[in-house]
Amino acid sequence: MKRILIFGLVSILLLPLLIAGCGSEKEASPTATPATGSVGITLDEFAVQNDVLKYVEAAYPGTVTVRLGSNPTTGYSWEVTEIVHPEVIAEVSNNYEGPTATNIVGAGGTEEWVFNTKDTGLAIIRMSYSQPWSGGEKDLYTVSINVNIR
Repeated sequence: MKRILIFGLVSILLLPLLIAGCGSEKEASPTATPATGSVGITLDEFAVQNDVLKYVEAAYPGTVTVRLGSNPTTGYSWEVTEIVHPEVIAEVSNNYEGPTATNIVGAGGTEEWVFNTKDTGLAIIRMSYSQPWSGGEKDLYTVSINVNIR
């Protein structure tokens, strides 16, 4: 009887350690709904301030969507210049959406960037609105996005 009681107590005490040891790696749950964060800045907002700082929260697993006003008819486009802590966030796609009023020649649209969260932590996405060719104007506008992934 003593053996059974001692075995039972030891099992109860060791069970949490076994469970904690099994869950040491982060895995995305197949049934988890990814949480998203988003940032949107129009070209009009840059007329007030050339360098913009934004904060966004997202979950792991999840995505961060960045929508920035853009007008490629001027020769300018957005580019990611740096990702601080690329181990927690990575660029997935970049698409340009033209203006909604298609009859306006030279009207701007929106560039949409999507980033996947790869882990929890803090990351910074730095972007620049520049003319990409040699001798083109650089950093007309800049954006820094501080991302908190939980």
